[in-house]
Amino acid sequence: MSATFALGLDIGGTKLYGGVVNLETGHIVGSARKRTHPERGAKFFSQRLVAVAKEALAAAPEQASQHVTTIGVGIAGQIDRAHGMLISGPNLGQGLDNLPLSTLLGAEFSLPIVVGNDVEVATYGEQHYGAGRGARDFICVFVGTGIGAGIVSNGELRAGATGTAGEVGHMVVHYGGRICGCGGRGHLEAYASRTAITHVLLAELGRGRPSKLREELKDGETVIRSGMLARALEQHDALTLEALTEGAEYLGAGLGSIATVYNPERVIVGGGLVEAIPLFLAHAAARARETALPVVGRALQIVKSGLGDDAGVVGAAWMAANHA
Repeated sequence: MSATFALGLDIGGTKLYGGVVNLETGHIVGSARKRTHPERGAKFFSQRLVAVAKEALAAAPEQASQHVTTIGVGIAGQIDRAHGMLISGPNLGQGLDNLPLSTLLGAEFSLPIVVGNDVEVATYGEQHYGAGRGARDFICVFVGTGIGAGIVSNGELRAGATGTAGEVGHMVVHYGGRICGCGGRGHLEAYASRTAITHVLLAELGRGRPSKLREELKDGETVIRSGMLARALEQHDALTLEALTEGAEYLGAGLGSIATVYNPERVIVGGGLVEAIPLFLAHAAARARETALPVVGRALQIVKSGLGDDAGVVGAAWMAANHA
């Protein structure tokens, strides 16, 4: 059998997604998903992560699962790559800080384990199998629970002096503004992430603003998912359009500033909001070109993720196979 396979695990603030990936094609041949529920603690999370990994392996054809050679993990937060540990994940809660991912997965699977930041691994996926193919200098920006980026310069992913390059969600777009999940003020993530848009919507609903979202939310529910926003927008919901437009304005300003500083040939944008609501990216892209220096804006390509929701899983598998 010529094809080789790796297991990729993508860990975000709301979901755990695992997949067995054909490393020649980038195709996922078996997968599993579960809600993350980080608030339930490290033990629950660890058991859930192992369960997702085992279910993904079981879902793949036997000839694929038996040829899995490595496991790659992408997780939202700051990573100690040498020890395969999550140091801190603001969008996962403090209960998972200093989580030894390599150790806990290594106890269950006799395979090499490689751990990276979730956006870092998604960038690998786009670089080798998605919208980044053929580009030497590009930036991947993913909008979800938070906002993060991967920076590729001359074909290499830039880690930075402390291994945290690409934390664009924490660039300041409004000095002294809203409090971010990390504790800082005025960060892009506090204005343009799905979490930020949800906070705005819930506050307006609490004030009595009419919205189709009331029909979507169950009593006491505080999570507004991208699909819910898309459905409300299809029904011409004024509040949803207002909140998404504001978020897209800030995202566009951030993208334009990033483009001016790094001058990439391409900016790839992904994440649940982008996949579910094309208008969000279209508005942000228009604002980015206006915000960037004119010579930068005219040459800038802003495109949607080629792999969509699969970028993290595919990239984690590629990272494991090439960095183990």
